[in-house]
Amino acid sequence: MDWKELLPLDRGQMERALRGFPEMAERALGLACRIPNGVQGFKNAVVLGMGGSAIAGDLLARFARVPVMTVRDYFLPAWVGPETLLIAISYSGETEETLSAFREGLRRTKRAVALTTGGALAALCEEEGVPWVPIPPGFPPRAALPSLLFPLLACFARFGHLAGDPAVIISSLKKLRDALLPEANPNPAQRLAEKLQGKVPVVYGAGVAVPVAYRWKTQINENAKQPAYWAELPELCHNEIVGYELAGKVFPQGVMIFLRTSFDHPRVAKRVEILKEVLFQRGLPFQEVWGEGPDPLSQALWLLYFGDWVSFYLALLNGVDPTPVALIQELKNRIRGC
Repeated sequence: MDWKELLPLDRGQMERALRGFPEMAERALGLACRIPNGVQGFKNAVVLGMGGSAIAGDLLARFARVPVMTVRDYFLPAWVGPETLLIAISYSGETEETLSAFREGLRRTKRAVALTTGGALAALCEEEGVPWVPIPPGFPPRAALPSLLFPLLACFARFGHLAGDPAVIISSLKKLRDALLPEANPNPAQRLAEKLQGKVPVVYGAGVAVPVAYRWKTQINENAKQPAYWAELPELCHNEIVGYELAGKVFPQGVMIFLRTSFDHPRVAKRVEILKEVLFQRGLPFQEVWGEGPDPLSQALWLLYFGDWVSFYLALLNGVDPTPVALIQELKNRIRGC
């Protein structure tokens, strides 16, 4: 495969955003200073967001030492109150679900912060005296994840509420980037993309890899423009695996992808080995990707960044520009007129 011939498909310059992912994360660590110490004292946190903005909350929840819940809705859970830290994330600042829930939340708690490039969310923060973190504009929201996630990781680390140190991850992301650039050979992200072309990926993750599995699914949807699904271990062992019985007949293009870390629960690790045997015996294809790094946070973000590159190369193989999301924009335009 001559990948150089496919790169002109990337008219929206997604490769540029992926190439700059580690540096974006490094710069974003400094944005944590925009979240004041005055919001401390919370016993739980709720992250409001949709799509590429909400995944930051999912990842934060896996490493925070206080309960964190991501809300993808117009309404808040009943338990949100004065001891809750309210975090609104909207890259555009115009996400209507996030704005609705944020307005409701500001009536329940004074501990609040927002991350956005501007728009109505920034205007609301200025009106209500809520601190907000200005995020660099010019990217699709899903490509701006480092700018949305790393200020939260650094802030929670500063408050003593994070398991792991986000600053130590940057060097490993840079090393991984160098191994996955289009000119790298061999390139494991390109090889996996070739195996997924024309297939329907079903991504499995356990523990810290659960939100990463979801990120893989959404990145394949948005970048490669193809169906993809995800499920969580060990839960899928209690329902989804029964579907293997007819998968070869009704789901012939399916391929399972196991996202693994060395911190998987021993019983989960054993379940994965059994599942691989079950799939092999039925002639059902699967792939396995192991995260790298010294701690769970490092391995989770390694897997996430690897998956972003896989979705990019899969888009090129599909003959599409990774950046546009025409159907999302169509839906937004239509709902705006209702």
